[in-house]
Amino acid sequence: PLPSSPGSSDAPLLTFYMYRAQSDASYPPKNVNTANLAGAMWYLQHEVVTKTPPKFGISRIIRYKIQTKAPARLHELGMDFGVRYAYDSQKCTGPGDCATMYAKYGYFVGCNNFDSKYPYPDIATHYDGGVWYSLPGEGACEGSPTGADDCTYSYSGHPDEITLEELAATSENGTSAAFWASPDDDEANARKVQAAADLFNKKYPDSELLTEPQCNFDFAKFWQ
Repeated sequence: PLPSSPGSSDAPLLTFYMYRAQSDASYPPKNVNTANLAGAMWYLQHEVVTKTPPKFGISRIIRYKIQTKAPARLHELGMDFGVRYAYDSQKCTGPGDCATMYAKYGYFVGCNNFDSKYPYPDIATHYDGGVWYSLPGEGACEGSPTGADDCTYSYSGHPDEITLEELAATSENGTSAAFWASPDDDEANARKVQAAADLFNKKYPDSELLTEPQCNFDFAKFWQ
């Protein structure tokens, strides 16, 4: 059980897009990991398209409009995001004990910058600006989140999507191998991310232009 806490926080309300590589299965973004677009593209590059058929039957990138508001005890330390926990089959697996830190801070949304190499990926990705997120289902709520311990994020009901086939078709010869070539080339990877962004813009021309927030998780302050 969570300790008693104020019903809301004074943290800023952040509105931005999160992306997730997913199969044709549909389920809400609860107890899962998500990413910014660069983060999703690295995951596809590193773990999905290297396998035939693709890992987990992943066939598309979906995009949710997300609103987040940090719980008060996290915001007091100057953070909008906590540690980015790993969720495997919708179970939080760390780093550390998830329940302990959720009890300490509330059900925060987590993030990690790829550049920090913590907690993962812990290698150079060659996907500049990549970010991963964690979304604890207990923090999801309807409407704008209040920052209460159990109301730290909300999401659009129906996500936008592009398929891996559509992405591959943007390459010179229209193949997946051509699209995903040169995985260690920063400029080639930036072009892949831009191709995905362009596809979303083409399919959803009326979608809002939203600014991605800074992933300001602070290791030292969080684990103090």
